[in-house]
Parts: sequence; structure tokens; C-alpha cells
Amino acid sequence: MPPSKIYETLARLETKGAVLVNHSEPVRYTAVSPKDVLTFLKDKFEADLSTAQEELADLPKNKEPGLVWSLHSRDAIVQASIRLINEAKHSVFAGVWDEEMDDLGPLLDKAAVRGLDVHVAIYGTSTLTHPHTYDMNECGASARLRLSGRRLAVVVADDDHTLVASFGDRTPDEAVRTTNPVMCLLAVEYIKADISGRLMINAMTPQAFQGLLKTQDMQDMLVHVE
Repeated sequence: MPPSKIYETLARLETKGAVLVNHSEPVRYTAVSPKDVLTFLKDKFEADLSTAQEELADLPKNKEPGLVWSLHSRDAIVQASIRLINEAKHSVFAGVWDEEMDDLGPLLDKAAVRGLDVHVAIYGTSTLTHPHTYDMNECGASARLRLSGRRLAVVVADDDHTLVASFGDRTPDEAVRTTNPVMCLLAVEYIKADISGRLMINAMTPQAFQGLLKTQDMQDMLVHVE
């Protein structure tokens, strides 16, 4: 190796704190212990990371232009739902099934305790302590039948972040997440309409409800979806 390359390499090692230099004649070098070198590199990396975080925090925050993002696994869908609930500032509207309640239920309870306006339609037998909850077990059973085993779930945070998911017994789990204001409004209104429908059914006599089911308009709407 040419001497120039050796000195060039030693100079780089000096800047990394890996060698000490004695500017004698001839110049002498000695290695710094690996432990000290790693400590130096770790401290430098953490300082650079801290600087980057501070400067990134100062960048202007542009709102997403209503893009729609696709998710294609249950884990990804649940994690995205968790982030929406945890990051919500003033409200959460959700339609949740028993299968996801272990993951999302405690977070919805905590969101209500934080003072958020939380409304949860529960498609199953699970219960929550603090949010406004609505028993949608019967609606869930009929929806599952109409949708060939699929479960439609929704989480809307602050009226401007929405996740709509389809979990399937025999079909792939998939979802979309969006900040599109029209989609967010539609998702909230879907939950409100489902809850309102359940409350109206509860207020009807069984005979009146059965009579409603037999009308042609209701039969056309509730046609089984393959």
C-alpha cells in the first residue's frame, strides 16, 4: 500500500476518534480502545439524530391532499386503527367487531377518559366502560349473512382521518385509510345511520319490525350478497 494511502486512512481514523496522534518526528499513531471508539460514535450519532429531529420539527406541515392508502393485512389494519385512535384530538366514531375489540377496546376507553367524544357501534357482545356505546350485535349478524361472512369496520378520528376495513372469513382482509373530507363525512354518516337504524328497531314492536321486513323496498335492500 502506498504511504500516502496509509496516512490518508490514518487521518480518517483520527477524525472518527479511533486513533491518537503524536506529532513527533516521525509521527506516531496509537489505537484508541474499541469501547471508547464505540462510545464516541454512539454519542455522535445520537447528537446528529437529535439535531435532525429538531430541524424536521421546524419544517412546515402540509396537509395531505385527501389521498387514499390501501392496507392488505389484518395486522396492518389493526395497527392503523390504533394510531388513529391514539392520535385523535377531539372525537372518535367507530364501528368495531368482537374480533378486534381486544386490540381496540381499551384504547377507545382511554380516548373517552382523555375527554374525547367517543361513539362506538359494537357488532358483537363486547362492552366498553366509558364511550357512548351501541349494541349492534343483531345488525352485525344480519350484515355478516348478507356479506357472505365479511365484516365492515370503521374508525374516524377528528372527522378528518378515516379507516374503512373489510375483514373476511373467506376473503382477504383489506382496508383504505384517507383524509379525503368526503370519505370522512360518508364514514361518520354510515356509523350514525347504522346506530339510528338500530335505535329505531329497538323502539318498534316485534310485529311492526316483521311487517317492515316483508315490504318490497326492504326485501330489495336486504338481498343476499354473494
